[in-house]
Amino acid sequence: MEWDPSRFFHPQGSSSPYALLILNQPINEKAFGVLSRYASYIICADGGANRLFDMPEDNDQLPDSIVGDLDSIRPAVREHYEKLGVSVLQDLDQYSTDFTKCLKYLNAHAAEIIASPRKGAKATKSDTNGANGSTSTSPSDQSPLEIVILGGLGGRVDQAFSQVHHLYMMTQTQRSIRENETNPSSSDAKPAAGGNLYLVSEESITFIIQTGKNTIHTPATKRADIATASASGVSKSPRKRKHGQEQEQEQELEPEYFFEENIGIIPLSSPAKITTHGFEWDVENWHTEIGGQISTSNHIRADKVEVETSVPVLFTVELAERLKR
Repeated sequence: MEWDPSRFFHPQGSSSPYALLILNQPINEKAFGVLSRYASYIICADGGANRLFDMPEDNDQLPDSIVGDLDSIRPAVREHYEKLGVSVLQDLDQYSTDFTKCLKYLNAHAAEIIASPRKGAKATKSDTNGANGSTSTSPSDQSPLEIVILGGLGGRVDQAFSQVHHLYMMTQTQRSIRENETNPSSSDAKPAAGGNLYLVSEESITFIIQTGKNTIHTPATKRADIATASASGVSKSPRKRKHGQEQEQEQELEPEYFFEENIGIIPLSSPAKITTHGFEWDVENWHTEIGGQISTSNHIRADKVEVETSVPVLFTVELAERLKR
């Protein structure tokens, strides 16, 4: 299976469609500024609307919908967005969270979101680096609607664990939906539903890689083994520098990285055996479990890295400094 978390940070936009889901957690405003630019859809999970509303005044992004039991959204915020034509949908199901309610909504409407993305979103195409490895646009094998979740892991520990738990649980649910979608005989098929989930927190992007071989695209990583000026795949922009009393315009090339080099591979539901390639410290058939050995603070050493695992595990990579909250 192939993963490309870098696609969401490219200046030209992602080559495959994605929705941005805002949780009721402090927003990483720097990452939001990049991610919202080309998102096909922006959805707030109940109180996530408060977080978006409370962002600096120069943020002019409106959500496309607000979904949840609506016990957290402030009345003034709800009124504000409703007056601007934002869809506010109440779901009183007591057996699901606002997060899972939003996922249910996105899966149900994935095909129409891809067909009619929000204004300003980049026109998308099938992604040959995606999980499907296909360029066909037929309903059964087009790129699914991937979902980037804006949340926080730096607050209460129980809430952080809850987010990781839901990321793990719903990734498996999304995978099942995707498998049904590619099965023409399935009565539960939902075109373009079941896309991968990525959690963007204050300093990292995190996702659950699946059993078997996983290839993860990591271009534009700030790596210690590569000189800054020759960083592979890094776009560069000019900046100004002051000399004494004068401000000179210098076309100095400043790399725009997507990631720092630090990664972690964490087993969640059970012990795992992993084999890795493309890191500073690669392992082969290595046993990892909570309470035993776990892989943290390893370093990316290639534009594509590989992790083969016996069970699904969490993979996390540090965001570039310019994308951190």
